[in-house]
Amino acid sequence: MKKLMMFLCSMFILTATISAQSLEELKAMQAEKKSAAEALMGEADALQKQIDEFPGWKFGGLGIIGLDISDNNGWFALPQAYAKQNSIGLGFTAFGNYDADKLFWRNGLTLNVKNQKARNFADDTEVETITDALLINSLGGYKLTDKLALSAEGAYNSTLFNFNDPGQLTLSAGITWLPINNLTVVVHPLGYQFNFPSGDFTSAAGAKIGATYTAEIFKGVSWNSALNAFIAYGGGDVTRNILGTDVVSNYGAGDLTNWTWLNGFGFSIWKGIGVGLNVGLRGDRQLVDNYAAIATNDLGATYIDPDLSSGDNPIQFFYNLGLSYGF
Repeated sequence: MKKLMMFLCSMFILTATISAQSLEELKAMQAEKKSAAEALMGEADALQKQIDEFPGWKFGGLGIIGLDISDNNGWFALPQAYAKQNSIGLGFTAFGNYDADKLFWRNGLTLNVKNQKARNFADDTEVETITDALLINSLGGYKLTDKLALSAEGAYNSTLFNFNDPGQLTLSAGITWLPINNLTVVVHPLGYQFNFPSGDFTSAAGAKIGATYTAEIFKGVSWNSALNAFIAYGGGDVTRNILGTDVVSNYGAGDLTNWTWLNGFGFSIWKGIGVGLNVGLRGDRQLVDNYAAIATNDLGATYIDPDLSSGDNPIQFFYNLGLSYGF
């Protein structure tokens, strides 16, 4: 019996030792595989960087579809400039960029269409509307160096269902700076901004300044940002009919100067599907004044009166959150 017990103890110790050795070997093999995988991922990332920098056409975009929520705080391109909204619709942003040794051409399209129920902050009433926004821009140029180029741009901002009312076309030319990949800075001192309809808005010559950046800032998180400003060189007058009386608005160069900053974030969860967030800021006195005039004349109360004073130019804001698909 004593010999049997000694044998069993010896076998137990031997088995434990073999198991411990096998576990350490497995861990060592795992560490080796992880190191090899990291090296391969590093090589894959380096190849992707070469692909991104390779000349030719590149396409991509982000779509937001389905039920979403949004909040407007003085976004005067919409009838419900001050409203919380629940909507079903489609938001779509796409780009097509071409790069070569001496030439580049960058094109963008932004489209939003919504059937929405808006809650008026002022009297807590609900209005159902269809709203949309359309933005098309095209920038092309000839590279003087790797970082600087002579360039020209056309940008159009309006809506689909109420096309060109209001609408804004900006044509400009000057210099484009390309400091790093994915960042484009535009300085165009030669420009003209056409605002439509001409009876309700005034146009002006000026300078176009802007910057765009598109990149994956973290794994699975993409960011698209566009900041555009138009600095008017002169002013003009606009005559609007408000409750049967012609009201003349005198605009100086500062009043016709305007800017817009749009940001889109895409959070990928599974195979391009995820959550999308759009955020917009804008300063444009002509839009504010036109909105206030329409709201005052609107006896059907489709437009929400923001109770603005003459000369007010508040910062306009909106956000849009929903399901997204990146491509």
